[in-house]
Amino acid sequence: MSKSKLNTPRFRQAGPRDRDALEQMIIAYYIFDNQTVEKSKIKSSLDIALTENPHVVIWIIEVDNEIAGYFALVIGFTIEAGGKDGFLDELFVKEKYRDRGIGRAAVKFALDICPSMGIRRLSLEVETHNLRAKRLYQDIGFFTHDRILMSYWVD
Repeated sequence: MSKSKLNTPRFRQAGPRDRDALEQMIIAYYIFDNQTVEKSKIKSSLDIALTENPHVVIWIIEVDNEIAGYFALVIGFTIEAGGKDGFLDELFVKEKYRDRGIGRAAVKFALDICPSMGIRRLSLEVETHNLRAKRLYQDIGFFTHDRILMSYWVD
């Protein structure tokens, strides 16, 4: 294998066989991001995402045939964007693969596939304490709004 191909991330859609690896990475992501998550929510999310679903695709990031991380691309709709709106959810790169440009490559991959999915705008969230990720996203061209994200737990 040529040196230029080594450490080059590849992206593939996750399937049911990736469930255990995804569960471990999701837990690691939440620990890294100082958040809590119930295992029941991980299970129900993966039950939805790992079946053929037109609203969400989880992508596995592989480097040298090893799983290096994941992200989810979620499709919604907004009049403001003129149609389909994408949301880059939970981009996570394992610690041993960080500082190699893999996160940047994942974001660019997500942006590149948006047109084929009919997505007109891609949004994401970043924790206020994660300045490194915020700089990465801004460097790529993401911008903040003069809005506040608000949520309501329905269940």
